[in-house]
Amino acid sequence: MTNQPEAIKRLSLPELTGRLGMSVRDAERELENAPALPGPLLDATYADTHRFPPPKWALPTFVEAAGGGGMTYTPYRGDREVREAVAHNVSTGLGIPATGASDVILTPGTQGALFTALAAILSPGDLVLLPDPDYLSTERMLRYFGARVKRIPMLWPQDGSRPTLDLQALEEAAAEGPRLMVFSHPNNPTGAIYGPETIAAIAAAAVRHDFTVIADELYCRLVYEGEEFHHLAAVEGMAERTVTLLGPSKTESLSGYRLGVAVAPTALVGDMEDVQSCTALRAPAYAQHLLARWIAEDGDFLRQRLVEYQALRDTTVKKINASSVMRVDAAYGTAYLFPRVLTGAGDQAVALALKEHAGVVVNPGYQFGLAGSGHMRLCFAQDEAVWDAALDRIIDVVGSVDPT
Repeated sequence: MTNQPEAIKRLSLPELTGRLGMSVRDAERELENAPALPGPLLDATYADTHRFPPPKWALPTFVEAAGGGGMTYTPYRGDREVREAVAHNVSTGLGIPATGASDVILTPGTQGALFTALAAILSPGDLVLLPDPDYLSTERMLRYFGARVKRIPMLWPQDGSRPTLDLQALEEAAAEGPRLMVFSHPNNPTGAIYGPETIAAIAAAAVRHDFTVIADELYCRLVYEGEEFHHLAAVEGMAERTVTLLGPSKTESLSGYRLGVAVAPTALVGDMEDVQSCTALRAPAYAQHLLARWIAEDGDFLRQRLVEYQALRDTTVKKINASSVMRVDAAYGTAYLFPRVLTGAGDQAVALALKEHAGVVVNPGYQFGLAGSGHMRLCFAQDEAVWDAALDRIIDVVGSVDPT
């Protein structure tokens, strides 16, 4: 195809060719098409939803809706009764301000919510602030819409205190007049949870410099050891300038149902609906009904899930840090770890070797920004019967890859 639109060219992040030898998307395709170790391939880019299935009420709720209990063609923004239930549950259960159904839109996955929010907010040339590292698809979407992206470094204090953003860099970037800031919280890929000081600083900068913030809080319920989570929209003055992205796909293993939620100011929800009306139309109609029970009826399920995930997190951290080839900080939340490779081997070389010689697929660090280089993202939500041996293979193969 010789006449690719410029937006499609930007989507591949070709400016990173000098570092990778190819665009990010071409590097991903190389990994997708690379040879694999014979036998079952363990994909550590996402959770094993067979080992960790959805709540027991999920499938019966879907079947009931499909059997006549739910609409086939809902409004573009979603079934009103479901949206009312979601608004109530996120407000009372999570503390995210939502006055009613008009503040909620249901989308086909949380990624669908991110795309429609960006489309409803941005114009070409707008400046957007984004942490480094952060979710792998965000910068790609921003570039697709023609935005200019300014990365804000994450910092890991040497005294062992919680990670934060470089607040001086945030303030300097905010003074340049951004239209938007986007950040995942807990951070994807590191699992970091920002403390109240960082959240307050983001809020203060947004109010002072008058920009909108998209807070991707997909993993906000998946936090460990009683960790306190601070929602940006709950900070005074932020509900009217924050889009909060949520959903049941990760914590509740409902990814196959393609459900996302955005809580936003009423006018912005209307703009997002306009975008969705000419793209995906709506979230899957029968699946929408699961969201009326989400948060409200999965407390026991969540508590058990956290116990199981935390045990896997702890054993994974212990094994990695006992090796001589990688180091990792324990995640405060999410089902991810972001170990640093100590050998000097390149991200792509490591990922290719792991697929071919360990039978494991990982997310190479370059996908998450320049600060991700020298790392990989591992989802530790795997079957315990195979994960320990897979970690042994990962460590052995990483140690065998030559430095670049």
